[in-house]
Amino acid sequence: MPDCALTLCVDNGATLAQTAGTGLTGDVTVSADPAEVAGAFEGLQATLQTGYTGVRVDGLRLVDATDDQIEAIRRLVGEYCVAVFPGQYIGPEDHVALIARFGKVTHTPGVNMHPDHDEVHVVADRGDPAKPKSGGFHTDTCFVAKPPSFTSLSAIEVPDHGGDTLFANQYIAYESLSEVMKGWLRGLRLKHVVSGTDRPEAVPDPVWHPAVRTHPVTGRKALYVTYADRCIEAEGMTPAEGESLITYLYEHSLAQHAMYRHRWSEGDFVMWDNRCSLHAAVYDHGDQPRTLYRVMCEGEVPFE
Repeated sequence: MPDCALTLCVDNGATLAQTAGTGLTGDVTVSADPAEVAGAFEGLQATLQTGYTGVRVDGLRLVDATDDQIEAIRRLVGEYCVAVFPGQYIGPEDHVALIARFGKVTHTPGVNMHPDHDEVHVVADRGDPAKPKSGGFHTDTCFVAKPPSFTSLSAIEVPDHGGDTLFANQYIAYESLSEVMKGWLRGLRLKHVVSGTDRPEAVPDPVWHPAVRTHPVTGRKALYVTYADRCIEAEGMTPAEGESLITYLYEHSLAQHAMYRHRWSEGDFVMWDNRCSLHAAVYDHGDQPRTLYRVMCEGEVPFE
């Protein structure tokens, strides 16, 4: 193993530094340099979970993280879209305090929160054995002016099997578009509206966000689109044109080679960056319980 404070490894054991920039799929790149975050992780290992998306970080108790480690995590999640921290067993109060170190804690307007912790959303659901389905890929709470930068889930109760969460890398979605399509999207905004909340009247007005946004930490561009219930119009286009474009972009955003699929274990802590990823739950766990605590961090106004 290379002698550095943080080692980022791919599945075949090579370090990311050895694989980055070697023509992974033509125009698609991985831009992180492990040396930039190495100093913050004293003796820890962050393992790349797929070709492009998801890292697993071992050897760190998150509630005891130093400020430098928090900044390194911010960079890791920003580069690889999602980070998994197994065996954390973080309760509601520590969960909120941890996310507050990344920025202002926020929540989705119009959803019911934990009865004793008003910044914690309880994600509790059961699958339908007769009709297993995906919840649909989306970015969290895109229908507000400042959508959340990070979402985190702490696994309280998980099924023996099923109930996974999938993540799709939106850097790859953008980078794999043709130059012509990138040109068409330059300056284009999409209209986002509320859906899927307990009280949609809490967000009465739609918002416009760029179809492509620049990540403030990595400087990389990512496609910023979500499913049709929330992303309903392209500025300056007819309804038919906008619908066709949004449908194409959404389907394009779900390339399987750019995904990470997380199988939950009790005590897992998973954190992802909504500015560069989509995610979806898979409801195939039948009547087994699945309870996760969600806390989010407010982001900035999206910019191109």
